[in-house]
Amino acid sequence: MQELLHRGALRFKFVDRTFNLNVDSACAVLRFFLERHRPGMFLHFEMIADRFPEGLRGLIGGFPAGALQLEIGVQTFNSEVATRIGRRQDNVRVEENLRFLREHTGVHIHADLIVGLPGETVESLGDGFDRLIALHPQEIQAGILKRLRGAPIARHDGTFETKYSPHAPYEIMQNRDIDFPTMQRLRRFARYWDLVGNSGNFIDTLPMIWTNESPFRSFLAFSDWIFTQVGRCHGIALTRLTELMYRYLTEEAGQPIEETSKMILRDYQRGGRSDTPAFLRVGSSVSKSDKPRDSSDLPRQGRFAAGSM
Repeated sequence: MQELLHRGALRFKFVDRTFNLNVDSACAVLRFFLERHRPGMFLHFEMIADRFPEGLRGLIGGFPAGALQLEIGVQTFNSEVATRIGRRQDNVRVEENLRFLREHTGVHIHADLIVGLPGETVESLGDGFDRLIALHPQEIQAGILKRLRGAPIARHDGTFETKYSPHAPYEIMQNRDIDFPTMQRLRRFARYWDLVGNSGNFIDTLPMIWTNESPFRSFLAFSDWIFTQVGRCHGIALTRLTELMYRYLTEEAGQPIEETSKMILRDYQRGGRSDTPAFLRVGSSVSKSDKPRDSSDLPRQGRFAAGSM
């Protein structure tokens, strides 16, 4: 790693999904980079959600905001489902750790949930999503279960009547608890969440979708509505997506036009854009002091970092 640093490398991604299982080793690697940190350095690690002892916490907290991204596999908050797939996870500790990372460090958190696990219903998936939203990770990946050759989870396929696509990446199509049309809705939910929730383009506006209601249920309704408008999940330009967000909030969710316009314009200009979309030109403006800092050096993580200031 020292040789890579000497050659000018600044971005490192470690792909060990259990990086912090050996805490001593994890601390040694983090300490190495912390001692040699310089502007522009960006590190990505995948970590187990319920294993963040004090020594590890202290090192993570020493990195400046935006320098460290942690991919944290939650997969499910449903204890029965976790036991069924052989996943040992202390959910209380998971919540404590994520809360600590958000409140006391500048780390960018990418947490995940899996859609289609055996025994995971739409209701329990929604409960888990809402539980994760309350912990405020910058990104939540709603991943669709895939059939991996030789994976132990296959032993549940018969009992839960699991059907997968015959084509790569062999995603789940339906099971006993989630029929095919509902799985398609959840697949669209996951894609639209990636475009809206994970992009960093709608930091201020996103919570307006679920004011005082379930984030999961509210965003599912939003994703259903978007699909009726555009009929696709890909190839949606940011300006078009921003207009759809504005229309949904003001026409469907009953949000006030002036406040919604201001929030959306702030989000739209967060990455350094200076133009105002045509549909926002009447009755909306952002003063120079209100405009968020240009954070285009790290497009996605940078927008989240600017949004927290």
